[in-house]
Amino acid sequence: MSGRTTKLKGRFVLQGFDPLSKLVALICLAALAMHWENPLPLALMLVFLAGAACFGAGMTLGALRQRMAFIGGFSLPLFLLTTLAAPGGRVLGSIGPLELTTGGLYDGGAAALRMCCLFLSSLVYIASTDPGDFVIMVVQKLKIPYRLAFGVSIALTFLPLLEQEGRAAAAAREIRGGRPVRGVRGRVQRIKSHVAAMFTAAIRRIQQTAGAMESKGFGAYPGRTFLREVPLQMKGLLMMLASVIVTACMWVL
Repeated sequence: MSGRTTKLKGRFVLQGFDPLSKLVALICLAALAMHWENPLPLALMLVFLAGAACFGAGMTLGALRQRMAFIGGFSLPLFLLTTLAAPGGRVLGSIGPLELTTGGLYDGGAAALRMCCLFLSSLVYIASTDPGDFVIMVVQKLKIPYRLAFGVSIALTFLPLLEQEGRAAAAAREIRGGRPVRGVRGRVQRIKSHVAAMFTAAIRRIQQTAGAMESKGFGAYPGRTFLREVPLQMKGLLMMLASVIVTACMWVL
């Protein structure tokens, strides 16, 4: 059993559920997020997901704040673009041909909150799921080709690893010292160097993984056996049933 598997066993609520039941819950949350157009339920969903990240998946407040800041970097441009591109309702102000309306704020807030919910729900799933258990479950229970399942598990594994390497690179840059970053140009240059380091680390890990897969003959046979099984427990079935029922009820409200 891997160290990550041992780490995820039973410490927090969501880590005690199997990957398949959490995947069904994730799909239900994504369906509701795409269906709702009112910012209020989307905001409530975001609060629920933040609580699930901290108390269900074991994500610290600092890590949650960093992830929300990262998500905000994508959702803020979407909010501004939707607000200005979808005018409607009462005009609150204008700058030249651009108008700020209540309808634009309504639609922009819904679009931004929807993106935040989708991103954060995926992060909660990644933080509370062991990639090895995911592969075993989807191959054995859903009969998905193991090549496809293994590709998804690589993504689940690489994201936390790249995040750790990014923090290590940033810490190493601070230890080396140098002049403090000043101005927009200096900040952009620091971001470029950080992205380049992350890209290099990602390429290196891809090469190492591809070499290991080739040496083990990955994909040489149509089927694959596993040393262990991940059972679908009763609490997982109840979680899937509750997710579908709650989603169906909220869909018609």
